[in-house]
Amino acid sequence: MRSFIYFHPILRMSTSRRVWKRHWHSLHMKKRRRSHFMNRNAFTLIEVLVSVTILAVVATGLFQISMNSKNNFAFLEQKARFDRLSSIPIMHNDEKYHHKEKTLFDFLRTDYTIKEDKVRQFLKKEKVAYEEEEYSKFSPFADGSDDTDEDASLFSGEAEDTGQAQAADITLIFDKITISDKHNSTYVYKIKIQ
Repeated sequence: MRSFIYFHPILRMSTSRRVWKRHWHSLHMKKRRRSHFMNRNAFTLIEVLVSVTILAVVATGLFQISMNSKNNFAFLEQKARFDRLSSIPIMHNDEKYHHKEKTLFDFLRTDYTIKEDKVRQFLKKEKVAYEEEEYSKFSPFADGSDDTDEDASLFSGEAEDTGQAQAADITLIFDKITISDKHNSTYVYKIKIQ
């Protein structure tokens, strides 16, 4: 028997399904290799390092803001506490306490009748320095001249002029009361009419 060798012409070979399939696969793989770095789903090491650095800078800023807020809140809380406690010496002010360091209980000694409790112990532990000084004087009806004939006529003895004389004699005295402890200080002004 005669063996037949079947040869495909080159033109026909390139169109055969088997060659086309192999040819398509190799082209597809080449395209895939070229575009692997362009169409990837993962991050490179540099991108990860840059993002971690950005996050670290932002986290440092947020941490600093948080600490500042916490310190401000603690300061305001301590200041509010001292203002509440300083209201005791302000309400029970007396010139005999001037330039003295007293406990809060010393200001309330006559008003606080309970013998033993935690509030009394707390008041005995809290010490404040008390200062009261004359800040300013103001005479609203004074004209500024001391020895004039007009002032002498004002204080003559007539019945009509006595009301004016008493009104001209009013003086406002502004006292500054300062309460302080080791860390805080507050002050108020007290007005006296003389």
